[in-house]
Amino acid sequence: MMALVEAHPTVLLVNNLLERNQVSPVFIESLSDAHSMQWMFAPQPVKKCWRCIKVDILEQADTRSVRIRLDKGLGRQARSYNVPHSFIMYDVWPYMRVTGDSARLKDITQAAQKVPLHLWLQVTNGVVPGFNPLSSPFHHQFHWILNEQGQLTLADPVFDVSEVGELQQVTLIDDLVARLQSLREWPWYWVSLSWGIVQDNITESNVFALLEPVMDLWQ
Repeated sequence: MMALVEAHPTVLLVNNLLERNQVSPVFIESLSDAHSMQWMFAPQPVKKCWRCIKVDILEQADTRSVRIRLDKGLGRQARSYNVPHSFIMYDVWPYMRVTGDSARLKDITQAAQKVPLHLWLQVTNGVVPGFNPLSSPFHHQFHWILNEQGQLTLADPVFDVSEVGELQQVTLIDDLVARLQSLREWPWYWVSLSWGIVQDNITESNVFALLEPVMDLWQ
C-alpha cells in the first residue's frame, strides 16, 4: 500500500496530513475503472464500515478533487428488506452528527474564506438488490459551489424532475439538509454528501483547512 501512496503526490499529501495530526489508524482503498481513479482514506476498512467518515481523492478525465465524504445509511424501517446489516443506521452516523450540528456546518463552510469549496450530493434508493455505496450508480446527483455564508450555486445543470431533483433549487446548505430529511422516502435513501477542493487549489494548507473541522470524527 505504501508503494501506492508514494506513487501519487496527492495521496501522499493527504496521508501525511492525517498521520501528522495523529488520526489513526488510516486505511486506504483504491478504486478504478475506465474513466476514473479513486483513493479513499478511512479510519476502518471502507468495505466493512460504510458509516465512517472518508477522505476521497478522485481523478476523472482532466479533473482532480479532494473531498470529505459522509454517507447516510438506511433507516431502521429498511430492516424488512434484504439489505446488509451494515447499511442500517442503528446509531448516529457521522453524517447525522455533522448535518445536525449548525455550529459544525458553519465551521465547515467558513473554510470557503480560504479556498473555493465545492459540494457534491448523491442520492439513491438503498434497498435496491445489489446496491453497493462504492460502485453502484446514484440516481440523483448534484454539484454546487459553496461559499463561506453557506450559500450554494449550482455548478452543473440538473435534468431531474423528481422530488429529489427539486433539491437543485436550494440555495443554502442548512436548507439543503432540511429538505433532504423531509423527503418522503428519506429512510430508504442512501445519501452521499461530499465537500472539497479541486485542481490547483489542492495544496497542503487548503487540504488541512478541509480536514480540520472534522478531525474529531475520525474513529
